[in-house]
Amino acid sequence: MKAARILGAVATATRRKLGTFRALKVNNFFLIIALIAYSGSQSRVEPASAYPFLLFLAAILLFPLSSDPLGEVPPSRLALWPIEPRERVALRLASLAVSPILWILALLVLFGRVRPGVAMAFISLTVLIQAISALVHFAPRWDFRKYTPPFPGAIGILLRSNLRQMFASLDLWLAVLLAACSVIYRLSSHPDPAAFPILAILVALCAGNYAQCLFGRDVGSSAITRYHLLPVRGSTILLAKGWACLLITFILVAPIQPLVGMTYAFTAVGFGHHASVIHASRLRAWRFSGSRLYIGVAQGVAGIVLAFGAAQRGIGYLGVSVMVYAISLVLYGHVAERV
Repeated sequence: MKAARILGAVATATRRKLGTFRALKVNNFFLIIALIAYSGSQSRVEPASAYPFLLFLAAILLFPLSSDPLGEVPPSRLALWPIEPRERVALRLASLAVSPILWILALLVLFGRVRPGVAMAFISLTVLIQAISALVHFAPRWDFRKYTPPFPGAIGILLRSNLRQMFASLDLWLAVLLAACSVIYRLSSHPDPAAFPILAILVALCAGNYAQCLFGRDVGSSAITRYHLLPVRGSTILLAKGWACLLITFILVAPIQPLVGMTYAFTAVGFGHHASVIHASRLRAWRFSGSRLYIGVAQGVAGIVLAFGAAQRGIGYLGVSVMVYAISLVLYGHVAERV
């Protein structure tokens, strides 16, 4: 009986955790998937072209969604629960039933969208991830973000801080996964050169989503107050935050198509200033970023148009995107000093 009540509380905490992924519905990568699926439904054909995008998205979501549900309980409170060791084992096994990824896979199998063999592979991987997460509590903590290299000057300190914040965004790791697969494809026997601009845009699009939430990790903390107390202009703070996104994007698109990727990146950061300053929304660690729907659509459309222009007609379109970024930096730098 006690274990049942505890399991009910864990299920409630898991349901609340799912609510923290709501920004995904206005994420540009998700909007592309939705657009492809909608186009397929309007043409009355199966949206098979959306499946690779869904696979990449599922690969990233698998880890936070497959985490141990008991991990939502504070360790101090977990240790005080009046239950016996065998009840703890039973509770941990029963907690698998409230894992969101298992319910998602069950629905997909029910509607015939995933073969049972693939579903069982995902379920096995889910159990493995939960077992690893349980063992992590007994392993020494290691945070790779503290190894972010230092940069000189006041901007360098802010840049390093924002790089560490960006490493905790799922948008970045989706971009890393796409970039790794793109590089593998480029090194294959017969790659299609026409695919490189598209791949570069997709990588930059995923990384550029973070530009909509440059202050996302600072909302609700004293960081915003500290920014106002720093002896630097608002444009300097935006510059450091934007450079973190631009630097990572450049590293990812350099082996694919840097001109196209950076054209999208500068445009994305330029449009992202509006969302970050005017509509600052909180971004939790290991979640996808997203702001207002109209901002995401404007960012994506403008970035894709200029990026394809750079792919077809050269560096002039990169110059246009840099101008958009520079104007936005100055304009919203002044706004950031007054909000």
